[in-house]
Amino acid sequence: MKNTRIEEIKKSATITANVLNVIRVITMVAAIIALVSGIICLLCQNKVDGSVIYDGGTFRVLPPVSQEAMINGEGFDFINNLNIENFMVWAALNCFVAAAAIAIVTIVIVLIRKVFVELRDNDTPFTENVRNQLKITGILVTISALMESLAIAAIIGLSFWCLYCVFGYGMELQKNDDETL
Repeated sequence: MKNTRIEEIKKSATITANVLNVIRVITMVAAIIALVSGIICLLCQNKVDGSVIYDGGTFRVLPPVSQEAMINGEGFDFINNLNIENFMVWAALNCFVAAAAIAIVTIVIVLIRKVFVELRDNDTPFTENVRNQLKITGILVTISALMESLAIAAIIGLSFWCLYCVFGYGMELQKNDDETL
């Protein structure tokens, strides 16, 4: 006899894992684009007008941001505080930091996806692997949220801790249920 609740959990976990996989691919592409943009900005840092000469022709390299963004301080705060004079270096550093931030988001997405894959592949959601994945994911998401706000990070951390405790209780109930059969 099949448990319909478990089948619903597996179905929703499969859908969520698939969606997270698509998001993972998108964030990986975004990180690569940011990294390549930073490299191009560094390679063209000495070009006053962004023009690069190749085999007798020229092409113009346009940075991913405008000089007005640098003047207005629209980059990452700690990079703006470095008082960098060269616009292309400033743009490159912002691209590298953006690539790193997107890479961290990608790693968190991969870990969250692992939780849903574990839920999909097991006969019960209350396993030690799911609980451990939830703990690791909660720690990383909380650390990532610290970049935005201490209050948001605290709420996220407490929420994951609560879920971790709920899964611990669910594991006890599952163990008791398995022993009675």
